[in-house]
Amino acid sequence: MKNVKLILVIVLLTLISISAQPGLGNGMQGLKHGPIAKLNLTPEQEKQFMDINLEHQEKMIDVKAQIEKNQVEMKKVMAEKNIDEKKLFDLTDANSKLQAQMKNFAVKKWLDIYKILDDEQKVTWKKHAAMFQARMKGLKNSMKAKIGERIRSPRKMQR
Repeated sequence: MKNVKLILVIVLLTLISISAQPGLGNGMQGLKHGPIAKLNLTPEQEKQFMDINLEHQEKMIDVKAQIEKNQVEMKKVMAEKNIDEKKLFDLTDANSKLQAQMKNFAVKKWLDIYKILDDEQKVTWKKHAAMFQARMKGLKNSMKAKIGERIRSPRKMQR
Protein backbone atom coordinates (compact mmCIF):
# COMPACT_ATOMS: atom_id res chain seq x y z
CA MET A 1 0.00 0.00 0.00
CA LYS A 2 2.86 2.38 0.78
CA ASN A 3 4.35 1.77 -2.66
CA VAL A 4 1.02 2.62 -4.32
CA LYS A 5 0.88 5.87 -2.37
CA LEU A 6 4.46 6.75 -3.29
CA ILE A 7 3.82 6.02 -6.95
CA LEU A 8 0.70 8.16 -6.78
CA VAL A 9 2.73 11.03 -5.27
CA ILE A 10 5.28 10.77 -8.08
CA VAL A 11 2.56 10.71 -10.75
CA LEU A 12 0.78 13.70 -9.21
CA LEU A 13 4.02 15.68 -8.99
CA THR A 14 4.71 14.93 -12.62
CA LEU A 15 1.21 16.04 -13.62
CA ILE A 16 1.57 19.25 -11.65
CA SER A 17 4.83 20.03 -13.40
CA ILE A 18 3.21 19.40 -16.77
CA SER A 19 0.27 21.64 -15.97
CA ALA A 20 2.60 24.42 -14.89
CA GLN A 21 3.90 24.76 -18.38
CA PRO A 22 2.63 27.76 -20.34
CA GLY A 23 1.40 27.08 -23.86
CA LEU A 24 2.57 30.11 -25.76
CA GLY A 25 4.11 28.33 -28.72
CA ASN A 26 7.70 27.84 -29.79
CA GLY A 27 9.68 30.06 -32.09
CA MET A 28 8.20 32.44 -34.60
CA GLN A 29 5.41 29.99 -35.44
CA GLY A 30 3.83 30.83 -32.12
CA LEU A 31 3.83 34.50 -33.08
CA LYS A 32 2.35 34.02 -36.56
CA HIS A 33 -0.44 31.57 -35.71
CA GLY A 34 -3.03 31.13 -33.02
CA PRO A 35 -3.92 33.54 -30.22
CA ILE A 36 -0.52 35.25 -30.23
CA ALA A 37 -1.05 36.39 -33.84
CA LYS A 38 -4.15 38.29 -32.66
CA LEU A 39 -1.86 40.59 -30.68
CA ASN A 40 -0.50 42.12 -33.91
CA LEU A 41 2.93 42.58 -32.37
CA THR A 42 5.31 45.14 -33.82
CA PRO A 43 8.72 43.86 -34.96
CA GLU A 44 10.26 45.23 -31.74
CA GLN A 45 7.59 43.51 -29.64
CA GLU A 46 8.16 40.26 -31.54
CA LYS A 47 11.84 40.40 -30.66
CA GLN A 48 11.07 41.15 -27.00
CA PHE A 49 8.46 38.38 -26.95
CA MET A 50 10.97 35.89 -28.36
CA ASP A 51 13.67 36.98 -25.91
CA ILE A 52 11.29 36.54 -22.96
CA ASN A 53 10.16 33.16 -24.29
CA LEU A 54 13.70 31.87 -24.82
CA GLU A 55 14.86 33.07 -21.41
CA HIS A 56 11.90 31.27 -19.85
CA GLN A 57 12.65 28.07 -21.77
CA GLU A 58 16.26 28.09 -20.57
CA LYS A 59 15.17 28.45 -16.94
CA MET A 60 12.59 25.70 -17.32
CA ILE A 61 15.10 23.26 -18.82
CA ASP A 62 17.29 23.50 -15.73
CA VAL A 63 14.40 23.09 -13.29
CA LYS A 64 12.80 20.21 -15.21
CA ALA A 65 16.14 18.43 -15.38
CA GLN A 66 16.53 18.65 -11.61
CA ILE A 67 12.99 17.37 -11.08
CA GLU A 68 13.69 14.41 -13.34
CA LYS A 69 16.95 13.67 -11.52
CA ASN A 70 15.07 13.76 -8.22
CA GLN A 71 12.42 11.42 -9.61
CA VAL A 72 15.09 8.94 -10.67
CA GLU A 73 16.61 9.17 -7.21
CA MET A 74 13.17 8.57 -5.68
CA LYS A 75 12.82 5.40 -7.74
CA LYS A 76 16.20 4.23 -6.48
CA VAL A 77 15.21 4.91 -2.88
CA MET A 78 11.92 3.03 -3.31
CA ALA A 79 13.71 0.08 -4.91
CA GLU A 80 16.00 -0.39 -1.89
CA LYS A 81 15.21 -3.13 0.58
CA ASN A 82 14.89 -0.61 3.43
CA ILE A 83 13.31 2.60 2.21
CA ASP A 84 14.93 5.73 3.60
CA GLU A 85 11.77 7.68 4.42
CA LYS A 86 13.61 10.90 5.23
CA LYS A 87 15.39 10.89 1.88
CA LEU A 88 12.14 10.17 0.07
CA PHE A 89 10.36 13.03 1.81
CA ASP A 90 13.33 15.35 1.20
CA LEU A 91 13.24 14.56 -2.52
CA THR A 92 9.47 15.06 -2.59
CA ASP A 93 9.84 18.42 -0.83
CA ALA A 94 12.62 19.45 -3.23
CA ASN A 95 10.42 18.65 -6.22
CA SER A 96 7.50 20.54 -4.71
CA LYS A 97 9.71 23.62 -4.33
CA LEU A 98 10.98 23.23 -7.89
CA GLN A 99 7.43 22.96 -9.20
CA ALA A 100 6.48 26.11 -7.30
CA GLN A 101 9.50 27.79 -8.88
CA MET A 102 8.26 26.69 -12.32
CA LYS A 103 4.87 28.25 -11.64
CA ASN A 104 6.55 31.48 -10.53
CA PHE A 105 8.64 31.48 -13.72
CA ALA A 106 5.43 31.08 -15.75
CA VAL A 107 3.78 34.02 -13.96
CA LYS A 108 6.90 36.15 -14.44
CA LYS A 109 6.93 35.30 -18.15
CA TRP A 110 3.27 36.25 -18.48
CA LEU A 111 3.88 39.57 -16.68
CA ASP A 112 7.04 40.33 -18.68
CA ILE A 113 5.08 39.86 -21.91
CA TYR A 114 2.17 41.88 -20.52
CA LYS A 115 4.54 44.79 -19.85
CA ILE A 116 5.64 45.05 -23.50
CA LEU A 117 2.06 45.31 -24.83
CA ASP A 118 -0.07 48.36 -25.53
CA ASP A 119 -3.50 48.74 -23.91
CA GLU A 120 -5.42 47.03 -26.73
CA GLN A 121 -2.98 44.12 -26.84
CA LYS A 122 -3.24 43.71 -23.06
CA VAL A 123 -6.98 43.03 -23.37
CA THR A 124 -6.30 40.31 -25.97
CA TRP A 125 -3.48 38.87 -23.85
CA LYS A 126 -5.74 38.64 -20.79
CA LYS A 127 -8.42 36.85 -22.83
CA HIS A 128 -5.80 34.38 -24.12
CA ALA A 129 -4.62 33.73 -20.56
CA ALA A 130 -8.17 33.10 -19.34
CA MET A 131 -8.83 30.62 -22.17
CA PHE A 132 -5.51 28.87 -21.52
CA GLN A 133 -6.25 28.54 -17.80
CA ALA A 134 -9.66 27.04 -18.54
CA ARG A 135 -8.11 24.51 -20.95
CA MET A 136 -5.43 23.57 -18.43
CA LYS A 137 -8.01 23.16 -15.66
CA GLY A 138 -10.01 20.83 -17.90
CA LEU A 139 -6.89 18.84 -18.78
CA LYS A 140 -5.87 18.59 -15.13
CA ASN A 141 -9.34 17.37 -14.12
CA SER A 142 -9.30 14.84 -16.94
CA MET A 143 -5.91 13.52 -15.82
CA LYS A 144 -7.07 13.28 -12.21
CA ALA A 145 -10.09 11.28 -13.34
CA LYS A 146 -7.88 8.90 -15.31
CA ILE A 147 -5.55 8.43 -12.34
CA GLY A 148 -8.54 7.73 -10.10
CA GLU A 149 -9.79 5.19 -12.61
CA ARG A 150 -6.41 3.45 -12.69
CA ILE A 151 -6.27 3.30 -8.90
CA ARG A 152 -9.72 1.70 -8.78
CA SER A 153 -8.70 -0.74 -11.55
CA PRO A 154 -5.02 -1.57 -10.97
CA ARG A 155 -5.01 -4.18 -13.76
CA LYS A 156 -5.06 -1.36 -16.32
CA MET A 157 -1.70 -0.14 -15.04
CA GLN A 158 -0.03 -3.46 -15.85
CA ARG A 159 1.49 -3.81 -19.28
